[in-house]
Amino acid sequence: MEERIPTSHLTSREIRIINLAKDCLTNKEIADQLQIEVSTVKCHRRNLFKKLGLKGKTDFAKFLFSKLSPN
Repeated sequence: MEERIPTSHLTSREIRIINLAKDCLTNKEIADQLQIEVSTVKCHRRNLFKKLGLKGKTDFAKFLFSKLSPN
């Protein structure tokens, strides 16, 4: 599944955040798990939106379900 994510231009931290987000973790839960600040998670997500051409949370959710679906 993860191989369907265009990872060549993403950092390892961004990929980790994608994987945690697909498990429906909140920014706070992701921050706690990675031992970073919530603001840092938000920054990584903003960078992901830019790199993946997403316009917001709804596009990110669609991305997670389309790129990470088992089909």
